[in-house]
Amino acid sequence: MTHYNPSPEYALSPAQVFERITLAVSTQYHSFPKRFDWIAENGFGMAYTPDGQQLELTRDHLKPYLSNGVPVRHHAYFPGFEIGNRDQRLADEALSLHLKAVDAIVGCGEPVMTVHVGLVAEIDLAPERVIKNLSKIVNYGSEKGVTICLENLRFGPTSHPETMLEWTNKSGASITMDVGHAVSCDRVRDGELTVPQIIELFSPKLSEVHFYEYETNTHHAPRDMSILGPIVDSLLKTDCRWWTIELNDYEDILNTKRLITEYLAESETKRAA
Repeated sequence: MTHYNPSPEYALSPAQVFERITLAVSTQYHSFPKRFDWIAENGFGMAYTPDGQQLELTRDHLKPYLSNGVPVRHHAYFPGFEIGNRDQRLADEALSLHLKAVDAIVGCGEPVMTVHVGLVAEIDLAPERVIKNLSKIVNYGSEKGVTICLENLRFGPTSHPETMLEWTNKSGASITMDVGHAVSCDRVRDGELTVPQIIELFSPKLSEVHFYEYETNTHHAPRDMSILGPIVDSLLKTDCRWWTIELNDYEDILNTKRLITEYLAESETKRAA
């Protein structure tokens, strides 16, 4: 296990560190404007998933919220458009879409975009093509001032932290860690790894987390902090300051925020005792 030095900010209390975190909520182009309005009204940041076929909508959707100071990051969720596809033609199409997505977010909030490899399990991947095309997106993003992050999935190659580190190290990508994917992947469920161990491995490259408890065919909200408490403790030791709650139900989102803040308040009380 590679050990890392906690962020200098960890000299602060956990609650003080949390105050510096942007707590965001995921939203998709098709939920405009109702969900966008709710996110803004409740003081969250926004993690925006665009329409891959109408990327020009990105600026129109986000402009009024950016004007009102809502923090925004970007989630390039394009199932079927696989940059590591063993089929060269299809991989080229996917690469082209991702490069256009980079262009679409320039000047639209925080210049950070999360990408994926292996969203469709049935698509045959070529690892060397993954690295090649991910590197192209990272380099193009760098030219445009955009940070590219690779997200871990519940299944497939990116469910393995070693593969995530290999691909991000070779391509120069940062990491978006999906907590629910990590909790639900086979190696964590089998007891081979813990999520705090994965956070420790990812820490030097960790730019964003997706926050909920676990995933089946949907994302499940926490009902208590028995699973997520130790994960929060680990995340607060990193420099990752953007946490996206990836839940659909508004009550679940607000309850997740409440659970986190109450957990940190209880931690403060124990520290002071």
